Amino acid sequence: MITVSVPGKVILMGDHAVVHGKPGLIAAINKRLSVEVTEGKGSHSEYILHILGIVRNHFRFSKLPDLRITIHSDIPVGYHLGSSAAVAVATIGATMYFLKKIWNPSIINQLAYEADKYIHKTPSGVDNTAVTFGGFLWYRKELEFLRSFWQLPLKLPPALNHFSLIDTGRPKENTGEMVAFVKSQKNLQKFLDANEIQTKRVAVALKEGDQNLLIDAIQKGEKTLEGIGVVSKKVIPIIRNIEKSGGAAKILGGGGRTDGVGYLLCYSHHPPVSSIPILLGEEGVRLENTL
Repeated sequence: MITVSVPGKVILMGDHAVVHGKPGLIAAINKRLSVEVTEGKGSHSEYILHILGIVRNHFRFSKLPDLRITIHSDIPVGYHLGSSAAVAVATIGATMYFLKKIWNPSIINQLAYEADKYIHKTPSGVDNTAVTFGGFLWYRKELEFLRSFWQLPLKLPPALNHFSLIDTGRPKENTGEMVAFVKSQKNLQKFLDANEIQTKRVAVALKEGDQNLLIDAIQKGEKTLEGIGVVSKKVIPIIRNIEKSGGAAKILGGGGRTDGVGYLLCYSHHPPVSSIPILLGEEGVRLENTL
């Protein structure tokens, strides 16, 4: 049995902007998904079969042996924490090692990007890259064939360890629908440029341990997301209340237009009682056992 685990992720700033060539600042979080691969027949979803097909084609197998794949996850589906990318990364990593005894995160990431197209059609590549390499990631998609990323030498200062997630309900719209909506917006470039400024400010705040800068940058970055229409009227009052208490909050990933937006990322010393504390900068894909 081969077991591989991967973290979930949050985009600290750069949601939607990364699809349009702007930078995104992403952190792996302490919620993980694991995949176990053993010999034997299994009943697999279309997505898992698609992932296995990518592995088969890459290594030029005429046919894969019977594999039983079991998934255990603390990463909820549809909440913009990278669940589909985590499934792809963990399944590819475990299957590669099971079949070829190869452990190569770069190849895992490359194949996971192709797999994630099954779910998100035109993904930026940020999700699979973030959960593969972990830590804090600065990511930019220059062209379809040119995606650059840097693992930032950051460790979250203890004084800034006040992040949590707030559940606003699963969005009615999927990420692909939200991306298409954003592309149709007028004055989009103005909001993307403003978002890039705040993405850089968040990175500086984390590096310098500057809480005031961090809160201000998250608040202003969230306003750019509201400007492009990806934050529903149901959720905006929740964000304003957190701001009034001295904190900041923003949507994650695609957001939502008509109801919930999934999780909000909250930075606050006094978060709502129902919020879920998280740690940022966790380890990426990990080979857990090779029994």
